[in-house]
Amino acid sequence: MKRIILISITTVLTLIKTSSFAQELPRSAAFGALVRDLNDSTRTALNLSSINGTLLQRVVPGSSAQKAEFIANDVLVSMDGEPIENTNHFLGFLKKHNGGDKVKIGFYRNSKLNEITMTLLPKQMEMSTDYDIIYSSVLSGTNHLRTIITKPKSKGLYPAVLLVGGIGCYSIDNTTITEIKSIKMWSDSLTRNGFVTIRVEKTGMGDSKGIPCNECDFNTEKQGYLEGLKQLKSLPYVDKENIFIAGFSIGGVIAPLLAQQEPVKGIIVYGTAGRNWLEYELENTFRQQALDNSSADALDQYMRGEYIRLYGLYVEKKQPEQILKEHPETAEHLFNYPMRIEYFQQVADINIRTLWMNTKSKVLALHGSSDFVSS
Repeated sequence: MKRIILISITTVLTLIKTSSFAQELPRSAAFGALVRDLNDSTRTALNLSSINGTLLQRVVPGSSAQKAEFIANDVLVSMDGEPIENTNHFLGFLKKHNGGDKVKIGFYRNSKLNEITMTLLPKQMEMSTDYDIIYSSVLSGTNHLRTIITKPKSKGLYPAVLLVGGIGCYSIDNTTITEIKSIKMWSDSLTRNGFVTIRVEKTGMGDSKGIPCNECDFNTEKQGYLEGLKQLKSLPYVDKENIFIAGFSIGGVIAPLLAQQEPVKGIIVYGTAGRNWLEYELENTFRQQALDNSSADALDQYMRGEYIRLYGLYVEKKQPEQILKEHPETAEHLFNYPMRIEYFQQVADINIRTLWMNTKSKVLALHGSSDFVSS
């Protein structure tokens, strides 16, 4: 059965006001096309035999790709002389560039190899006529992280909210991601009702520079949000006595940790864990297996294997490969976590019950009646 851990409820915002910080962190480049991997049927249709690359399904009007005169069904095969193996490879190359950079692209059109030098435009910024949207940034260790701030247009001091999203590698500056819309609605509604909001881009995502997101551990990610909270407190239009943290999914674990270091008036959490992580995963697995109509006997056997796996991961601090080697019977339990395993091992070291018992901020905890993921 496919299991689900804390949903990656993500964060995004609208923007187009540039602060001095934004000048220090360049805007990422955008190619401007819907791309996908080649498959055998597409290769046959385009008469490209065994060529690797990425296929342009649609070119966005006004984009870098359109200005360079790319069209649908072009197949990109190299960037600056480096072969493009697949779509993820292409996106990895693109991530290294900022708006204004020139790149040399090799591509096939009508079975003929071509090459063009093009200028990459910066990613578009969203705009709002109802409130100000500011791009800024913070330094967190060796990582330089994008922050996005929204504020009412009129002068004055405003209450403020740091929004912390869920597990996974995603950009808060990508409105094409469905999950982001939830956070965008929160941010939009809060700002329209007189709040300042701030979101922090994860390392290696969007405009942020630093270690790749999938190499980031929990403590490093938490530190980035802490720097964002400090920035929020430093803003001249923020009421320092009315600052809140809203945490979704793993953000509900991060929120009280941040409040220990930088006190806030209140914490709002939704869809998060209220018990220690090992217990959470056990309960979550049991719930989802039961909802999958597993028999009592099958459920018992499955959970026995789950105890072995989780004890190995979170108590003995073993890697999944080591657990599988020592306990082959746990093979059906192993699945790809959305972050490196050390991320979750650090979460498992947190005494979440004690964390909440010692929280001095006011707390509002929300839980969906049909939520089958969080505890």
